Amino acid sequence: MKKCLVLFVVLVFLVIASGCTQSPAPVKPTATPSPLITQITTVTATPTYTKTPSVSDNTITINKSGFFPASMTVKSGSTVRWLNADSTKNPALYNPTHRITVVNVADGQLISPGQSWSWIFYQPGTYPYSDMLHQDLVGTVIVV
Repeated sequence: MKKCLVLFVVLVFLVIASGCTQSPAPVKPTATPSPLITQITTVTATPTYTKTPSVSDNTITINKSGFFPASMTVKSGSTVRWLNADSTKNPALYNPTHRITVVNVADGQLISPGQSWSWIFYQPGTYPYSDMLHQDLVGTVIVV
């Protein structure tokens, strides 16, 4: 009976001992990398050129014949420049100095030959202008 008891205790101990051990961690399958296929698409863009008007594009030339161009259309916020391209061989007969007035808006300073005067037009509308010294010279700026 003693042998059976010892055998029983050893057997119980083995059952308990085997139940307390951990089973090995499961093996995670490793992914086999597949080749990465990349498609490269080349896009060729043609740049579009939008010309921003400069002051030189909005220049009105003054001479004894008048304004050139006499009428100009510009966008709101544009600067218009009046350039005195006038000259004379005899200042006693003709004064090549000009002074622009944008009617009911602004009066410019005297413009000697080779000089200019500019005005920025912010509000849309039609703006008549003239030369205060040579009153037969008239023109219009149209702001859109």
